[in-house]
Amino acid sequence: MSDRPAAPARGFIPLYTLAYCGLFVAFMPFVSILLQVKVAAIDPANRVALLGWAVLGGAVVASVANIAAGWLSDVHWRRSHSRRLPIAIGLLLLALAFAAIHRAGDRTGLLIAIAFWQVALNLMFAPMVAVMADEVPDAVKGRVSGLLGISHPIGMLSAAAVTAPFFPTEGARFAVNVALAAVMIVPFLLLGRERGAGGDSRPADTAPVAVVRGDLVRAWIARLAMQVAGNGLTAYAFFHFADRWRGTGDPAGPVAQAMAIVTAVVVVATIVAGRWSDRLGGRKPFLGVATLLVIAGLIGMATAPGFVGAIIGYGVAQTGLSVFLALHSALAMQMLPSPATRGRDLAVLNLTNTLPACVPPLLAALVPAGAGLGAVFVTLALVAAVGGATALAIRSER
Repeated sequence: MSDRPAAPARGFIPLYTLAYCGLFVAFMPFVSILLQVKVAAIDPANRVALLGWAVLGGAVVASVANIAAGWLSDVHWRRSHSRRLPIAIGLLLLALAFAAIHRAGDRTGLLIAIAFWQVALNLMFAPMVAVMADEVPDAVKGRVSGLLGISHPIGMLSAAAVTAPFFPTEGARFAVNVALAAVMIVPFLLLGRERGAGGDSRPADTAPVAVVRGDLVRAWIARLAMQVAGNGLTAYAFFHFADRWRGTGDPAGPVAQAMAIVTAVVVVATIVAGRWSDRLGGRKPFLGVATLLVIAGLIGMATAPGFVGAIIGYGVAQTGLSVFLALHSALAMQMLPSPATRGRDLAVLNLTNTLPACVPPLLAALVPAGAGLGAVFVTLALVAAVGGATALAIRSER
């Protein structure tokens, strides 16, 4: 019999959810608004090129830093059965990184500061993700994964808060950004009690090691494909809506309102799907349905002649994407081969979050000129189909 607790400590899941949302607060205002403002201030004539280098260089650093941070958190976990220290160090370094970005006055200084910022962010991100595998039992991983879907909308709201008129200067905005993230993460660092309530390593008799490893590769490919579809959708959705807008005035307002409604629906749908996947004891049926939603939504966007139809297709696709990614995370955590390497293994899986950044320019190059964005969305639907089929090929779900 294992002496592993059957459930996390009281209050752990709310504290963890708050801290996880704090990670999104730590980076979304910067990548969506503050970085662009800083780039334009340093080199307005070459802002597009500088932003491209900042994003590309940041993605490369993030990929390496996330794996290194996951490995370091594993080393610390094996000694203390806690991952909070690396997260705390990352939060302190994040404050220093924002200060460095604020002080940067030229291209080189900015790129170096952004690389430092990526290291700090991933020193928090990798162990925080692994904490869920450590502490959340398999029986409720779907519910918690669905609940974490609120992190993205909260990150977007924080971008609005950080850029409010109360904070007119660059320094004030960076300071508020750090403060908001700290307010959400520090309670977990101080009060979160890690008890090891998550699932142990997979029993040797549940599936051969080769099958488990093969399934982890399939899980990686499936998530990468679905993230590619999501990145492409995000990159080109506004242009598609603008092309179909027949009203008067700027379409930005109606598009923003429609996206806000879609976001609310997506959050609720993801939470409900997570709870039901826990009740039914399986993730793959939900992954299959989510894949069909993504495909149907993208094809609907490609074929809809009007603005409303395109928005409905977008909502269907985003719902499927959110449900798929949330429950895929739960499934992948259940397949990890060893608690001692969860940080590293999840960091490798999370490469699927950074690699799709190259999708929009690739699509622009591959889709024939004059083919229209409909061809882009059909292509993304095919990519999503590959991801869903690969996920359904996983054999070692428990």
